[in-house]
Amino acid sequence: MAGLRQSWRTELRSERGSTLPLAIGLITICLLAVAVVTDVTAIYLQRRNLMVVADAMALAGAQAIDVDAYYASGATQGTRLDAGRVVTSANAHLDRMDARVSIPGLVVEQVVTDGQLVRIVLRAPLRLPFFSAMVEGQPDRMITVESLARLDYRATK
Repeated sequence: MAGLRQSWRTELRSERGSTLPLAIGLITICLLAVAVVTDVTAIYLQRRNLMVVADAMALAGAQAIDVDAYYASGATQGTRLDAGRVVTSANAHLDRMDARVSIPGLVVEQVVTDGQLVRIVLRAPLRLPFFSAMVEGQPDRMITVESLARLDYRATK
C-alpha cells in the first residue's frame, strides 16, 4: 500500500506545471482570434462606410438633370442627365459629407454617366487595427466599391 501511495505522488509531481503551457497556448489562440475578428469587422465597417458615400454621390448625381431640356419639354422619357452637372453634384456632395476627412486616402476613381445612369467608383486604403503591418504600403490592399443610380421617369395619372 505504501508503494502505491508513493508511485501516485511521483506521478502527480511529474505532471506539475503541465497546465501552464496549455493555458498560455489557449490564451494566445483566444487573443489571435479576437484580433482576426476585430480586423474582419474593421474591413466590413470600412467597406460599408465607403459604400454609403458612393451611394450618396450616385444619388446626388442622378438628380442633376439637363435643366434646359426639362424646362423646354417637361419631364418626359427624353429627360436626360447633364454629364457636367453630374460630376459637379457628386463631388459637391462628397465635399459636404467631409468624406475625404473621415476616410483618409479616399480616391474618386470614376464619376460617369450615359444620360440615364450614374456610375461612381471609390477606393480607399485598408486600415486594420491589429494586422496593419501586413497590408501597409501595398497598392492591392485597397477597398473598392461601385455604386449605380438611374434617372427614372414615371408618368403619373
